[in-house]
Amino acid sequence: MLSILFAGVAPASVPARFGLDPREVVAQAAAEKPGWSFDWAPYYWSASLSGSLAIDGQEIDLEGGGGGGLGAPALTGYLGHIEAHHGPWTYCFAPIFINASDMAGGQPPTTDANVTIKAQVHELFVAREFTPGWEWMVGARYQKLETDMDLSIGGVPLSSHKSSTSWTDPIVGLRYNTPLGGDWSLHCRSDIGGFGVGSDFVWNASAVANYKFTELFGVTLGYRALSYDFSADGPSGRTSYNLSMFGPIIGVSFSF
Repeated sequence: MLSILFAGVAPASVPARFGLDPREVVAQAAAEKPGWSFDWAPYYWSASLSGSLAIDGQEIDLEGGGGGGLGAPALTGYLGHIEAHHGPWTYCFAPIFINASDMAGGQPPTTDANVTIKAQVHELFVAREFTPGWEWMVGARYQKLETDMDLSIGGVPLSSHKSSTSWTDPIVGLRYNTPLGGDWSLHCRSDIGGFGVGSDFVWNASAVANYKFTELFGVTLGYRALSYDFSADGPSGRTSYNLSMFGPIIGVSFSF
């Protein structure tokens, strides 16, 4: 009898039987549905650089690229990290602009090199929380490197080489976010990629702590490392980059 009674009642009249306004029920359900939130965090990256590169088949080892600490950096990087959150999903775009000027290198035992690298590294990925604090992520990283390399022996110019190379790597990884108490939080990330699609292999890792002054504004301090192994054969010889960039980052964050 009970089931027959409720089966014959219109849905809108059920809340009314218990003294509830149907419009209030609908409004409450809409309010409880998770909406969108956004984060924007511009960073400065004071990074060191190590490894080797080749242009037109001329390979050199980089020297004096810094120690990855707070001393004079080998390169300067400007990062923008933009995230959109909806429920367990996060959508991210992260552009990076890098400049490394007048770096020293050489071909042992006698050839010296002066190298300038300008790079763009742009990341686009989606992440999903699968357990509290942990997210998997999948996406792509676009890299464009413009390199000038001057070779000399004993101060006498030998040859000059230029390269403009770009490629895109698939990336997969994990992220971890956790409160640290008070207004502090910790955000870690690690990913790998390339797999022969663009780079032979690339890895990236970062850990940053964020302090929130208000719901809108905070500051971020941390450390990041990015390393890739890329090579391609061209008409004038092989172009390759076996480079690692690592160093502290500092920035601000805005949440909406």
